[in-house]
Amino acid sequence: MNTRLRLLLLLCLLFAGSWPVMLRADQTGQMQPGLSSTSFLLVASQQMADPRFRQTVILVTKHGNTGPIGIIINRPQDITLDKVFPDYPAAGKFSLFEGGPVYPKQISYLVRGADAVKGSLVISENISLAYDLPVLGEMLSGKRRYKDLRVVHGMASWAPGQLEQEIKLGDWYAMPLDDAVIFDRPPAEMWQELHRRATRVEV
Repeated sequence: MNTRLRLLLLLCLLFAGSWPVMLRADQTGQMQPGLSSTSFLLVASQQMADPRFRQTVILVTKHGNTGPIGIIINRPQDITLDKVFPDYPAAGKFSLFEGGPVYPKQISYLVRGADAVKGSLVISENISLAYDLPVLGEMLSGKRRYKDLRVVHGMASWAPGQLEQEIKLGDWYAMPLDDAVIFDRPPAEMWQELHRRATRVEV
């Protein structure tokens, strides 16, 4: 991660209270909490030409009639969370992940097996997606229980119908959500494994 992006992230933390806590925007552009979703994994195909998404695995969630949004889950950055959250030295065991090119200054986190986080989006029975930075601080400091944590900056999004068209054209493979893949597979091996599952050939 370059110095400019690191500074932007640190500045955003200072103004965390003004951030949205959820993902779906209403007609005024404000994010609305507590919305149901249908989630799945998106795996880039070999023909993916956009370097921003080449060899990526994305956790996608769909909200009502709006376009889907997603978080890239296999791109750890060369910065640990203790550099972004200096008050929590134990955060040094976590890498910050690149979640996508949209809203690159926005931090969110996927958490498995945690105490409920108010306003979080339920991805599966065991995984939720949240933006509440004070709660994230409680996790990093050991004050709040959780099993697994992945912190990302940025996200991906598509207009209604856009992703379906990209899948039809062969840019992506859509696969069922697999909790174990998100947290239990090494990020460096994730794309290759899922691409092999999708195509049933060696890559």
